[in-house]
Amino acid sequence: MSLLKLSNQLMKECDDCILRFHQYRELDKEPDFFIDVKPHAYKIDEICLEWEQLVRKWIQVKRPKYVHPSQIDSLLESMKQFIVQSYYKGTSKKRFLSSVHSSKYTLETIIQAIKEVGDEYA
Repeated sequence: MSLLKLSNQLMKECDDCILRFHQYRELDKEPDFFIDVKPHAYKIDEICLEWEQLVRKWIQVKRPKYVHPSQIDSLLESMKQFIVQSYYKGTSKKRFLSSVHSSKYTLETIIQAIKEVGDEYA
């Protein structure tokens, strides 16, 4: 899959996490970790792994102006946390939303850079 498609998929996951966070709070319910949380987290981890390999190579080759490897590290770490946190009503709303918005900003920066320099490596 292309870097742009995977980046857009991660952006959609950020939006889905916000929706899920609000739904679980409204419903006032706890998820089943092994049925709901774990399978979803593993699925997104696989997407993140594929995306990470592509984006790191892309950064090396294309050297985009406003995208750096440290941002990738932060983004991946935040996503791993807030994907799981989105299922739990006890999650701090301010911190959760801040993490998601920060990740979305980084993804938007990457998507914009892809549109400027392309996502091929040649």
